[in-house]
Amino acid sequence: MRLPLILFGVAFLVAPAGAVAQDDEHSHDHTHDKAQHSHRGPGPHFIDAFFTENAYIERKLRPDLFFASGDRGDVATAQLEIEWALVRNFSLIMHAPVHRLTPDGLPAETGIGDVSVGAKLAAINDRRRFILAVGADLELATGDEARGLGEEHAAAAPFVLGWLPFGPERRWLLQGGGHLDVPLEGDEDPHAEVSAVVSWTSPLGVTPIVETIAEFSTGGGPVSWAIAPEFRWEFAEAWEVGAAVRIPVGGPNEENYRVAFGLIRHFALPQ
Repeated sequence: MRLPLILFGVAFLVAPAGAVAQDDEHSHDHTHDKAQHSHRGPGPHFIDAFFTENAYIERKLRPDLFFASGDRGDVATAQLEIEWALVRNFSLIMHAPVHRLTPDGLPAETGIGDVSVGAKLAAINDRRRFILAVGADLELATGDEARGLGEEHAAAAPFVLGWLPFGPERRWLLQGGGHLDVPLEGDEDPHAEVSAVVSWTSPLGVTPIVETIAEFSTGGGPVSWAIAPEFRWEFAEAWEVGAAVRIPVGGPNEENYRVAFGLIRHFALPQ
């Protein structure tokens, strides 16, 4: 089961690279680049999915609300994601979650979860044709494991991400990601996640999105599959709102479903 996932990731992330010249980054339409988050004209567009990291470099504030129901009860999470480009090819990223757990038959718990900080580098940064980004997050043990708010150990999470526009006016977009979560303590096996995203942006600035997500342990065992239908809407310049529902479709899953609502505020990239 893992071989198709690996082949998919390699084909998506590597195949377009040979056709992309590095100097194309300097030959594209700079007017379009300044309006990178205007989704009311032709593409290519830069769309945030809810569960797959974006490959493109940007400056944004993204608060999200998640509600999940599962075998152990309900979990509500408020999370702030900050990505801030220092230069056009490099950004710093932070995720800061706060959880409210309502376990079946037990008192509710509320508190900060595991905060992550990281960096992302666009190794190929042709914002008209193809973007390939690599980076890593450091997940900090800021959540209280005894209360169910964290994992009680830090973890390193290297990743590779891709962005590929296609179709008429390049309104279609294919994105992909591969993450590896490696605990820095204990003997737990690393976990991996591979995901693919397809979206289409309408002339009205509305973007329907579908994500497919696979999670598995590198030590063996079954693969957990989920799909997530979503949308984003640019309701004002540099502002977006969106919603998603993540549904398990195969393999072991602790969640019955996860609902997400989010807002994004974009800022101009450095020149």
